[in-house]
Amino acid sequence: MLQPLVIGLGRSGAGLHLKALRNLASSSDGSIAPVIGCDPCPDATRDLSGVVLTGSPAEALRRVPDPAAVVAHVCTPPHDRLPLLRELADHGVTRMLVEKPLATSHTELDALRDLRAGAGLRITVVTHWLAAELTSRLTELVARRPYGPLRAVAVEQHKPRFTRSLASSAHAGALEVEVPHALALAVHLAGPARVERAHCADLRVGRELRRGLGGAEVALCHADGVRTVIRSDLTAPVRRRSVVLSFRDAEVTAHFPVGEDDDHAQLVLPGEDRRIFRDDAMLALFRAVYRPLPDRSPATDFTVAEEAARLLCEARSLVSPDRVTA
Repeated sequence: MLQPLVIGLGRSGAGLHLKALRNLASSSDGSIAPVIGCDPCPDATRDLSGVVLTGSPAEALRRVPDPAAVVAHVCTPPHDRLPLLRELADHGVTRMLVEKPLATSHTELDALRDLRAGAGLRITVVTHWLAAELTSRLTELVARRPYGPLRAVAVEQHKPRFTRSLASSAHAGALEVEVPHALALAVHLAGPARVERAHCADLRVGRELRRGLGGAEVALCHADGVRTVIRSDLTAPVRRRSVVLSFRDAEVTAHFPVGEDDDHAQLVLPGEDRRIFRDDAMLALFRAVYRPLPDRSPATDFTVAEEAARLLCEARSLVSPDRVTA
């Protein structure tokens, strides 16, 4: 039986990960040990019932007899993850579920790649769109070509994020918030790419200013000529997570669930009514990660995660302070 270890009990760890683990444990095919949580200052506003609380990874690992059975959920801020991953690997932990982004610099990405190869790590990044049923349907359309070859991808990821952006310094810019999900999806659907341009906008509320946290735009050119444009507005009045695939003969619009309170996706095909269906991508991702044997689903594909991280680093290098505007 696999042992969940959630490191970092903030919004992602205590909110999203614990919720998905509870759903997994209560599902017909879920069998996991009681969750161990690790955080010296866990978020007291979150439901931590049933979680064995510890203050450090070393303390947490003393509570499990077999580190090889541990699935480490790494939910700490992105800028200090590499030392933690090294510590976990030194203790014999090889299964890791890492919050996006995987890395924030090319140097960090290279070091993580070397660590993964040297320690035999199974790293999955939480870009759970890849585990979604909606993504599976889009992938089929790209492969089957009922509307001709894919020409372009447009991703819109909008949500109001004023409170968290003003209160926390966990993310250095808007590129790290929603964009990693879209980069992974674009790589999965259209293959390797290069960044043509990248831009971030400031977040301004009254006299408050947060550089680069108002939103982001990234344009990609894929190896086969497909163009992707990703837009993320973190000052938007409404939430939206949609993807438009432009094929030679038609457009297809896909809407991912926009929040934790509803897990329904929508797909609009040419000449058809909207297809609406349940699509709990986070639970699907956790099922893939907690399968006893290595999983080969898109959600656990490290090659895609690595390429998405490389593109994120490339985009960050283009967004120098003088290019961040209001």
